[in-house]
Amino acid sequence: MNPTASPAYSAGRRQGIDQSLEERASSGDRRALEALLREHARAIHDVCRFVAGQNDAHDATQEALERIVTVIEKFDPERGSFRTWALTVTRNVCRDRLRRRGLERRTFIADGESAQEWVPADAPSPERVALARMETERLEAALATLPEKMRLAVVLYHSHGSTYEEIAAALEVPIGTVMTWLHRGRKRLRAALEGDETSAVRQKTSVT
Repeated sequence: MNPTASPAYSAGRRQGIDQSLEERASSGDRRALEALLREHARAIHDVCRFVAGQNDAHDATQEALERIVTVIEKFDPERGSFRTWALTVTRNVCRDRLRRRGLERRTFIADGESAQEWVPADAPSPERVALARMETERLEAALATLPEKMRLAVVLYHSHGSTYEEIAAALEVPIGTVMTWLHRGRKRLRAALEGDETSAVRQKTSVT
């Protein structure tokens, strides 16, 4: 067996590369910082979308990226990962934007939002695109019923592979709280999705 082909080796090598980039970025290496931002751009955007709202997600993401670049000297690789630190900065930027605008907490669902990114590349048929869009809308509607931090915990864990420790640091809560949110969040999502299916069946039955 080739040890360089094993998952453990690949994961270790990836972690080593990330640590090297983090150390260089914290020392002022702009290329290393840009590489890290590219790697975590989607997670940063998703946090903006869920906290600041879909309509403000683009501007919030840009401000978050600018803030990260501006305060990169405050990042200490020995105290935690770049991902955790960047998501914390991002969340604070979004909260500041909401406070400046005097807005209450908002959900991230927007009319006409595209679900194209959820569609597999090998499934171009209109029927499968429509089905993927319907499933995405149902999932987003269910996610919108969760409290903000619980929603973020679920998305960061399941969509971006963040660890309990990273989520806890980003949301500034104990790890036990993150685990509780994930457990309760999954139960509430299942209940919401099952309730939606039951409602759809009832509506179809009443029509027929």
